[in-house]
Amino acid sequence: MLIFIWLLACAGGGYWAYTHHRKWLVALSAVLFVFGGIGALGASQPETTTKTVKVGTQRLAKAQRESKQLAASASRQDRALALVSSQAEESESVSESKADSASEAVASSRATAKSASQAAAKAASEQAASSSQATRTSRASHKQGDLDTDKAKQIVGNRNSKIYHTPDQAGYHMNSSNAVYFQTEAQAKAAGYRKALR
Repeated sequence: MLIFIWLLACAGGGYWAYTHHRKWLVALSAVLFVFGGIGALGASQPETTTKTVKVGTQRLAKAQRESKQLAASASRQDRALALVSSQAEESESVSESKADSASEAVASSRATAKSASQAAAKAASEQAASSSQATRTSRASHKQGDLDTDKAKQIVGNRNSKIYHTPDQAGYHMNSSNAVYFQTEAQAKAAGYRKALR
């Protein structure tokens, strides 16, 4: 409370000096305000007092037993903490070794996958080249086939491609040795053939 009164008095004096253009009084009020506040803060610190209590021998013995029990409990807790810490360190080292072996396994599997993908790409390119050649051969044989499906006037299936053509579709040249004839489209589908797209 004394601090509040002191600060209020200094602030009021400083305001009066400022409104009446007394610069030296403003400076003096500011100095008193600051140092008075610091001094009041230092004076307001409570004093530490100690209290001595006289106890009997029974209470002293009980307090000593409790102190020993607390010390033993703290010792047990310290041992348990040390055990948990060592287990955590051991677990961490095991997990690090597992992580290392797992990273080696991942690197190995990546290398295997890379070589497998390269082999698959090579096989796919070879297959594409052979299918391209087969398509060229097939187209050449279609143009050179001795049977024209639009002239057959019935449903004709190709034994090799499992595709059938109806008389209303565009003509298709094929070898007569590959021709399979059907009465209905249902018969062709039942035999595992599909209708030509054009």
